[in-house]
Amino acid sequence: MIPPAVLAAFADALPEGGANVRAARSEDRERIRRMLESDSEGWSSEDIDIVMARAQTTLGGPETFKWVLPVWVFRSMAEPAYGWMTVSEVLADKLDRAGFDLWPEAQRVTILPMLADWLRARETAFAEDEHAYDPADDAVFRSWLDARCSVASAVT
Repeated sequence: MIPPAVLAAFADALPEGGANVRAARSEDRERIRRMLESDSEGWSSEDIDIVMARAQTTLGGPETFKWVLPVWVFRSMAEPAYGWMTVSEVLADKLDRAGFDLWPEAQRVTILPMLADWLRARETAFAEDEHAYDPADDAVFRSWLDARCSVASAVT
């Protein structure tokens, strides 16, 4: 479940232009329209994945990314085997491109623990696989997260 504080902090985040969001593909505009018409619990993993992967590049901008981020974090932890397109290094870049350090404090302080949980979940998601988790795969994101969490700790 997405923590209530995260839901409250991101309640006003919506794709720029709503159903008329800038989209390089018409099917992505339709995807956003469909998602806006339903509760995030009903969103398909495919829709979440595609919006997350394309947000800020060929679909919407920073607000579109912020709109889908909490749902993506939660769903990708709940369904790690789905094969999510956004890897941790790309996530760090997307957060920077979305101006994370300038987001309202409520958004930053509520999503950081969720992102930390997401990173921990990646470390143990496939413990039974023959290929052990390699922390180097998440080094860029871990560094990004550590820098923000230390700042958040100093502020609170």
